[in-house]
Amino acid sequence: MNRKEFIRLIGSSTLAVIALNQLGCSKSDQVPMVDFTIDLTDTKYSQLELIGSYIYLNGLILFRGIDQNYYALSQYCTHQGCSVQYEVSYNDILCPCHGSHFDLNGNVTVGPAVYPLYQYATELTGSLLHIYTP
Repeated sequence: MNRKEFIRLIGSSTLAVIALNQLGCSKSDQVPMVDFTIDLTDTKYSQLELIGSYIYLNGLILFRGIDQNYYALSQYCTHQGCSVQYEVSYNDILCPCHGSHFDLNGNVTVGPAVYPLYQYATELTGSLLHIYTP
């Protein structure tokens, strides 16, 4: 192998490593479209009437915060895909696998996650909770 071939090989290898690294760590710009309504009087969802409770539904975590508002965020941590949990004592979202924390809007407050959880809109009308992509 001559010097020119060696430099070309090193350059190609470096570009391949950079490309793979970018693919593995980039956040998808694709946001799942969501539009559904649940009835909080239904026993499957009635626990959401309690402050601090949460459920997983359709890839989302739905919870009622200490401010008595309903929230809907993507269920899976953006670090390595573990299901996140609402921690009422801290009033934030926790990933139990690696310790990432997110605020109620899905923003990262403690890593290792870098990207936020997607926040969905919620609208309460009587006992019907509408969850949708804004």
